[in-house]
Amino acid sequence: MEAVFVQKYIKRLNRIRLELSLPGERVDPFDTGEEEQSQVMRGLLANMGVAPSWQYKNGENLILFTPKKKKRSQMASLALSVILAFLCGGVCRFLPESVRTFLANELISPVFNRFMGLLSAIAGPMVFLSIVWGIYGIGDMAAMGRIGKRMIGRFMLMTILLTLPVCVFAMPFFSLKTGDGGKFDFSELYQMVLDIVPGNFFTPFTEGNPMQIIFVAVLIGIAMLILGNKATIAAAFVEQSNYIIQLIMETVSSFVPVFVFGSILSMILGNDFSVFLPAYKVVLVMLMGDAILLAVYLVLVCTRRKVQLWVLLKKMMPTFLIALTTASSSAAFGVNMECCEKDLGIDRRIVNFGIPLGQVIFMPGVSVMFLAVGFCMAEIYGVTVSPAWLAMAGLIAIVLAVAAPPIPGGALTCYTILFVQLKIPMEAVAITIALNVILEFITTAVNLFCLQAELVELAASLDMLDVRKLREEKYMK
Repeated sequence: MEAVFVQKYIKRLNRIRLELSLPGERVDPFDTGEEEQSQVMRGLLANMGVAPSWQYKNGENLILFTPKKKKRSQMASLALSVILAFLCGGVCRFLPESVRTFLANELISPVFNRFMGLLSAIAGPMVFLSIVWGIYGIGDMAAMGRIGKRMIGRFMLMTILLTLPVCVFAMPFFSLKTGDGGKFDFSELYQMVLDIVPGNFFTPFTEGNPMQIIFVAVLIGIAMLILGNKATIAAAFVEQSNYIIQLIMETVSSFVPVFVFGSILSMILGNDFSVFLPAYKVVLVMLMGDAILLAVYLVLVCTRRKVQLWVLLKKMMPTFLIALTTASSSAAFGVNMECCEKDLGIDRRIVNFGIPLGQVIFMPGVSVMFLAVGFCMAEIYGVTVSPAWLAMAGLIAIVLAVAAPPIPGGALTCYTILFVQLKIPMEAVAITIALNVILEFITTAVNLFCLQAELVELAASLDMLDVRKLREEKYMK
């Protein structure tokens, strides 16, 4: 069948989009008739920039493809901004103290405060919309039957089970300031739980309370999920608002290298070098925590599926190395899909929507990173730590790991929320974003490694795993 279509190549604000339009009846070219190829899954792939999306609007079939930019350019910019900040700080040491004070307090600090205010204004709505839309989307995935429900449940459960032991493991590496001798106070923990519930739906946003915003988002998301088709207008509003706020955040994040440069330079001008010294603990503790995650999954798969360790590692290493060297799950997407189906023996029905979904909501490496960052910054800035604070740190790390928007600037939003909730000064954002240049490479690789192993276990529990293919040695071509 032949048809005439219109092709458009659009470039706006350095963002490229390819658009194909065909007038006529509603025809979805990507509909395979299989339930796992749902609209939500295709939407995830489209947002990752690895697949086109389809729409039917005003009597036209539209195919849209927006390739995602590589993150490496921003990583290079951040690294360069840190180096330049230290170089400029060294040069400024020769200036009179009055000039250094003027630069730090009168020029850089006001810009820093405004930028942080802008981030705080965006962070709340961004996480709110991301959670609401994510919960509403679960309805489509759960409709797939036992596979979708089991997958979502395992992702949530394993994120919790993997994060909590790492939280206990990481604590001894930090000299945390404890209140009341670190004694357990049930009333404080009980009050923390009560404080999560807001007095009304508006104060969480006006006061900037992250946990209350998340609580309201969960309530609204569940309500929309229950209503289903009755909430289609609200769902469309949330979806489009989510895209708008993510675009705004991507634009703001393009100025992050300038922000990091100014913030680090201000610290150097103010002779505040002490904050940099313990920062190495973030990387060290995160590496050890990630090693625990990898070891748990390797032992789990090797013992339960009776596969040799070196055979399993040989199959999973290509995806791991691509993620480690690019800090991009999208770059490793094709290799990841091929590895899971052809090398690990996972049924295609699980691979087709398990990988796109898992790359968005199953990120145990990110939860470990948030914990390490929270503990380290609490030590640097002398934040008083109590059992309730530790419980909140673990909870917020898990929630943010699931709710983190997979876009440039998503981590920056989560750090802002993390520090507000844990009462860590906003000055910590600059140090953390500088460290994030290294951290994202590690967390991306760990996330994909854990995802592959988790899909193996899920497939085995559903009797959808080719064990023979999993155990056989992979020969290099």
